[in-house]
Amino acid sequence: MHNEIEIKQYSIGKILGLWALVTLPMFFIRFGLMPILVPIVSLHPGILYWMLMIVGMIWQFVLSVILLKRELGHLSWAKLKKRLWLNHPVHPKTFKVYKLAYSFTIPIILYAFFFESSGLFAFIGEAMNRIFPFMAPADYAKIQNLVSPEFVGDWYLLGIALVSCLFNYLLGEELFFRGILLPKMKGVFGKWDWAMNGVLFAAYHLHKISDIPLLLVGSFFYGFLNAKYRSFWPSVIIHGVEAIPLLIAVTAVILGLL
Repeated sequence: MHNEIEIKQYSIGKILGLWALVTLPMFFIRFGLMPILVPIVSLHPGILYWMLMIVGMIWQFVLSVILLKRELGHLSWAKLKKRLWLNHPVHPKTFKVYKLAYSFTIPIILYAFFFESSGLFAFIGEAMNRIFPFMAPADYAKIQNLVSPEFVGDWYLLGIALVSCLFNYLLGEELFFRGILLPKMKGVFGKWDWAMNGVLFAAYHLHKISDIPLLLVGSFFYGFLNAKYRSFWPSVIIHGVEAIPLLIAVTAVILGLL
């Protein structure tokens, strides 16, 4: 029997409640904790912010494990594989393994890159900053501001980046949104489960509101192939590609090449 039928679905209340449990901590870190810590902590504000964001993503992993334990009891590979769609893509009609679906991530990656690099939505982000100036990102929240000579030779930054990538693109955001939520959203949203998953993922980034318009476009792509082919891995590939330029840039900063 297909996973879609076997997995008991979440209610709208539970979906929104779980979304709030991962969104509000990020919002609190950005607007509540950081203003308090920046004047009293000697650590570079950008590094402090980055590390606190990682803590927020680790919380998503912890929450995911708690939910899985409550739902499945013993966390065997067989149970996790079915619950989280930890399998190769499956054809929606034949229900047979359909590895060709992995190739569909390529045009989506290129399309998402085009939107991100073209700046088509930059004016919307700027408008949102003007409308909600108190929510505009602080300088320390912009990772590009970490490009500084003071970090030359600081290899611990690469360790932070690797942990960030692990919980951003696999064990934190991806595990929670595409592993925990997406397979449980069809009961409420039907065939639009992937779209609403994208909306929730974009809205989760309230702590950097100017990025939401661009994130909303990319977020639709993250869950579409997962929902269509009932596999966790396409969104990990699409989202995880972002780790490559990040790790290259951090390494370049450490080596003094930027």
